[in-house]
Amino acid sequence: MLVCWGYAEDVKITQVSAARLLSLDLIDSSSDDPAEVVRRLACVQAQALPGALVSVALRLRQPSVAVVRAAIEAGDIVRSWTQRGTIHFAAAEDIGWILALTAPRLIRSQTARREHFGVSEEMLERAAGLAESAISTRGPLSREDLLAEFAPLMHGVGDGEEYGRERYLITTLAMRGIIVQSGFAADRDELTYILRDRSGDTGIDAETALSEWMRRYVLSHGPVTVDDAARWTGLPKTPIRAALRAAVDAGEIVATDIDDREHFQAPDLDDRLGEGEAQSQAMLLLPGFDELILGYKDRSQTLAPAHEKAVVPGGNGMFKNTVIDGARARGTWKRSPKKTGPRVVVEPFAGESVDLDRAEAIAESHPAFG
Repeated sequence: MLVCWGYAEDVKITQVSAARLLSLDLIDSSSDDPAEVVRRLACVQAQALPGALVSVALRLRQPSVAVVRAAIEAGDIVRSWTQRGTIHFAAAEDIGWILALTAPRLIRSQTARREHFGVSEEMLERAAGLAESAISTRGPLSREDLLAEFAPLMHGVGDGEEYGRERYLITTLAMRGIIVQSGFAADRDELTYILRDRSGDTGIDAETALSEWMRRYVLSHGPVTVDDAARWTGLPKTPIRAALRAAVDAGEIVATDIDDREHFQAPDLDDRLGEGEAQSQAMLLLPGFDELILGYKDRSQTLAPAHEKAVVPGGNGMFKNTVIDGARARGTWKRSPKKTGPRVVVEPFAGESVDLDRAEAIAESHPAFG
């Protein structure tokens, strides 16, 4: 299980990345259902909404942003602050138990911010009541409309602090499972806020929930380490390690050594990689926040550390789109602003080259260019 990869270092690194491409359904996609894609990936980074729509679309047998949008409109996919304080897509039926795992720790970590913005428990309860009343009466609300409902809670806030309190109220109500984003505002590429449907909550216990989350994460992202899983979830390593070990004991995943470090992956991943080796070398145009880059603590198998600044200029958390070729990031790309000529503008990394004709051919049917 990857232990026989006794090749040169760069070959081993590339094969880990190729295995992840396969696990992440970026090659040989087999699903027609966006909600199933999100469910299988456990959560999908969705900070940049247009790119997140493309990330899900790329994992469909027939890539289509319109199909992904339809699943969001139908309420099958929702968006919320599920982990690490950042916003993700999740399947609607999963969001409750995922938040039960992550939200208490996230909310505790923001105590200082809560005190800074003068947010009391009474204020949060009032905000929840205002949101529930307004959405029940008016239906889905845009962020602007929801904040208008919170106006009575803004009295006494110092200059420049309004945004902080507004954001804290919204994110906390979301992490408490009261509101989620689902459905698009009229004539805008903005998701609206709705009340979370709790009818499907099953009361799953924390140990079972974490085991299920880790099983999905390993099967959809492997090979991964404990450090990768802890970074992705934002949860402590001890329960993560126990959940992974239990999944290994149950035969749901397998453990393997790569460069003397324990990794976890799907039991059939090696066989699938051997069968799909040629496909794993294909060129891909990925959105900046795709799970291939964001789904791991150590992304060096795909993105060389020397090139990271080209993808995250200034280390500001904003990721550029990446060109993946031969299972490695070779440069960044963006849509051309020109109405004529090439659709895509590529900037290869220093020392790398990108076949611009291949990139242009991919762009012709790429969901980001639809």
